[in-house]
Amino acid sequence: MAGVVSVAWRHALGRTVAMTGDMQLFTPYNGTGGYVERPASVERAVREAEDGTLSARQQAVVDALCAAGVKGATWRTLGQLLNLHHGQVSGVLSNLHKAGEVFMLREQQDRCHPYVLRIYRNMHNDNNVWDKPVETRAGQRKALLDNLYATCASAVEVGWSASMQDAVSSCVDRLREHDRAD
Repeated sequence: MAGVVSVAWRHALGRTVAMTGDMQLFTPYNGTGGYVERPASVERAVREAEDGTLSARQQAVVDALCAAGVKGATWRTLGQLLNLHHGQVSGVLSNLHKAGEVFMLREQQDRCHPYVLRIYRNMHNDNNVWDKPVETRAGQRKALLDNLYATCASAVEVGWSASMQDAVSSCVDRLREHDRAD
C-alpha cells in the first residue's frame, strides 16, 4: 500500500522545486528546508538539500505518516521511529504543513498534536483539524514588509501617483499597527 500512496503523493505535488529519488523535495527557504541566519545553520541546510539528506528525511516522514494512516503521528513518535531529533522532524513537518501536504489534528496524543497526510483529510471533520500552520508574528511582519516593498517597486515602475502614495501609506499604516501590537 505504501508504494501506491507514494505514487499518488508524487502526482499530487504541484508546489515543489526539485525532484529527488522517490518524491519531490520541498525547499521553501532559499532552496533549503530552513535555517537560521548563522553560517553553520546555512551551510548545514544547503548541504542537506544538495546531498539528498533532506529528501530522504522528507520521504521517511511521508512514508511513516502513510503507515500511520488516518490517525497520523506526532513529531515525538516520528522522531523515535526514524531516529531524528525534534528539529529535524518538526522542520520536515512544518514544511509539509506549509505546503498543504499534511494537516494537524487538534486533539493531542501524549501532549503533542498528530500530523496526517492530506490524502486522509476528508476523513476528518473541519472542526478537528488545522489545515494551515500558525503564522508567527515574524511571518506576519515579513508579509507586511513584502507587500510594502512590492507596492513601492510598483510605484517606482509606474510613477508616484496619488493612488500609489495612498497604497504605500496604507502599507506603512498596517506595518505600524502590527508593530504597536507587540
